[in-house]
Amino acid sequence: MLRTSFNDGWTVDAEHDAGASPVGPVTLPYDAMLHEPRTADTPAGMGTGFHPGGRYRYTKRFQAPEQWRDRSVLAEFEGVYHRSEVYLNGELIGGRRSGYAVFHVPLTAQLRFGEENTLEVVADTTDQPNSRWYSGSGIYRPVNVLVGGLVHVPPFGARFATTRVDTDGTATLVATVDLVNDDSTEQEVRVEVSISAPGGSELAGGAETVTLSPGARTSVRLPISVGNAELWSPDSPQLYDAGVRITDGADLLDAVETQTGLRTITVDSTHGFRINGTPYKLRGACIHHDNGVIGAVELDAAADRRVRILKAAGYNAIRSSHNPTSPAILRACDRHGLMVMDELSDAWYFPKLSYDYGLDFETEWERDLEAMIARGFNHPSVVMWSIGNEIAETSQPKGIALGHRIAGRTRELDPTRPVTNGINLLLNTVAPDDAKKAESVAKARENGHNASKNMITILNFAMSALEKVMPLIVAGKRTDTRTKDAFAALDVAGYNYGTGRYRKDHQTHPDRVIVGSETVPPQLFKNWALVEELPWVIGDFQWTGWDYIGEAGISVIRYGEPRRLFLPYPALLAGTPVVDITGHLQTQAHLNQIIWGLRAGPVIAVQPVNHAGQKQSKTGWRSTNSIASWSWEGYEGKNAVIEVYANAHRIDLNLNGRTIGSRIMTVKDQYLATFKVPYEPGELTAITYDRSGREIARDTLRSAGTSLRIQLSPEADTVTSGGEDLLFVPIAFTDEDGIVRPLADREVAVDVDGDGELLGSGSGNPITADEFSRGQFTTFYGRGLAVIRPTAASGTITVTVTATGCRPASVTVPVTNGNPTRTENSRPARASRTSKKEPIHG
Repeated sequence: MLRTSFNDGWTVDAEHDAGASPVGPVTLPYDAMLHEPRTADTPAGMGTGFHPGGRYRYTKRFQAPEQWRDRSVLAEFEGVYHRSEVYLNGELIGGRRSGYAVFHVPLTAQLRFGEENTLEVVADTTDQPNSRWYSGSGIYRPVNVLVGGLVHVPPFGARFATTRVDTDGTATLVATVDLVNDDSTEQEVRVEVSISAPGGSELAGGAETVTLSPGARTSVRLPISVGNAELWSPDSPQLYDAGVRITDGADLLDAVETQTGLRTITVDSTHGFRINGTPYKLRGACIHHDNGVIGAVELDAAADRRVRILKAAGYNAIRSSHNPTSPAILRACDRHGLMVMDELSDAWYFPKLSYDYGLDFETEWERDLEAMIARGFNHPSVVMWSIGNEIAETSQPKGIALGHRIAGRTRELDPTRPVTNGINLLLNTVAPDDAKKAESVAKARENGHNASKNMITILNFAMSALEKVMPLIVAGKRTDTRTKDAFAALDVAGYNYGTGRYRKDHQTHPDRVIVGSETVPPQLFKNWALVEELPWVIGDFQWTGWDYIGEAGISVIRYGEPRRLFLPYPALLAGTPVVDITGHLQTQAHLNQIIWGLRAGPVIAVQPVNHAGQKQSKTGWRSTNSIASWSWEGYEGKNAVIEVYANAHRIDLNLNGRTIGSRIMTVKDQYLATFKVPYEPGELTAITYDRSGREIARDTLRSAGTSLRIQLSPEADTVTSGGEDLLFVPIAFTDEDGIVRPLADREVAVDVDGDGELLGSGSGNPITADEFSRGQFTTFYGRGLAVIRPTAASGTITVTVTATGCRPASVTVPVTNGNPTRTENSRPARASRTSKKEPIHG
């Protein structure tokens, strides 16, 4: 079926606000939650970063052309949060309880051909709390219209699976094509399948003729061999074009164009995880679905940028925590070679919050699982399916049986990929049995409290006790008793915060394959040593690789305050320590690369000198809030704590030409040398040496001067129209040489003129009253980000940023014409690419 963007010309009504006027016209995706004011008394509280929910009606009026009259027409929604209802011309025609599933609604029967039609989508997030993280509200992923013949391939109905790769380089794959006959007569059709190099000629194919009765559905399986196949892998993400044509001998009835990769996956406790026979250890990042300053809005440019930055940071895998990821993320991972653990849900039959997906799971899980697998099947980047996250029910007979059922159904739908489940070992160990849990939930609901308050209390305890208590609790036999039956359902056992059992459990379960499905970044040195040493441990996924909205304050270092897990308003972000929400790499990102062996260093980072001498209050997810800066004006003479990260025998530290410290490194240092010296401006240099005394490398930080400028650094020379591209503009306060001044923070205003609109702007500050939709925010350590979306087919976009104490800065970027139409899973319009242009200064 031909897939065409249906994102233009919508309006949005906030039905929970009687005085609100419709917003429009708007271009989807549109995250309505991002535009609601944050308040301290928001029912979801820190979970959504104090963003409230609401009930929203999205409306689009459109003409149904006469050409659609004898066609099958569907609306495709890539994600609507949540419990949506879809109306066409006033009639309820579909919807979805899940806020993350791709779903399709037939339009044909209710369409008025040649006339105006009204499509309405109602999304209701007033049932707070319903998410443990920022969910967004409404149609936050794209909408498409799909048009095909009466005999057609349904959405995601063309699947390609590589079954074998021979030593001579021949890849054998099986194409499975589903067919639907919506005609009132019997139809004989020819199914033709082809495999081509991207944009090139056909390399292989096959065909078969089938007969379909009126209203019938069937599937055709065609084996195809591709000689001298270029295989997809994280190191060489080669893709092929795959096409399907349905003809009746004379006329083309339907066609599908998609992309896929040729590769095989094997996993066992002896050889670990292998793609095409080559072993890989998964350097994993857990990520939530929000895109920082643009909220939950998902577009190809945003997804591509995230994936590129994560790969540049050293990751080779992501875990979609804790819901099916977007088609845009999968396309980006296919292109750039990131492996994906795609995850079904955060809750099963016991909700973790009063109104979360746990209320719907037992009736909805199977079709949501089917949708996740159908959407991801052709993507070679998807290497594993996860059926849940921290499901305490997996310690109980009903939950164990359900886990086996879900895992079995997953293998029926896709026998080519392993199945896992992220099980929190502590949670399973201490969780009450189902009867006690049900009683607790019932009592809480009678009293009007959070239905799963006790479970959340246990979960929070589990997370806050990571460093000392948790390893002791999960070391005993009870943990194995409470997890072994759940793990028996899986191909790969997902251990959330269970690294201490990697060796012990192998002795008891020698065939078990383990992945660290969730771990804390500060423990990567120890965790990765185990991953590298133990063949049955295939990888490690950090919580998280990219910071996110919600679970506010969970990773934030505070000064002079008691330790606590979450923070009150105005806390906004989790504050995790690898990549911040603007895409800026933090200290932990560079340490990760050294631990993984991707670089040797050195890398200098400095703990904020403006907090010198203050006692830090930390959580288990972050060990430092140091930044790469030696610009701390006004704090001369205060003790600066300098961190140097390197894989070297010796590290020397020089300040303004004199050596102020030297350190011989040992394994105990875990690639970190710390120095303390009174701050004085100038030049700070770290030099590393090998055992023979030969210099390896050096890193230098220079102090900024006293001048102040606004620096704009657009990440592309041009931006493409057509609905999928975005312009990302990092903002910084610098001196005349472009050195960032971290203590020059102030409020900035972002204005967009010409053929674009501001989609969002903000900083990586985890504790701020700023709202990303306002166009005004305060920078964080001198940095921020603005994201702009084109509004015309061609023209220019001018971005101007103003702030007190310095001249405004502007940058103008051309908009080039793009094509908003794409076919199934095909590559989108060009996403923004990093520009080599010099920054723009005010």
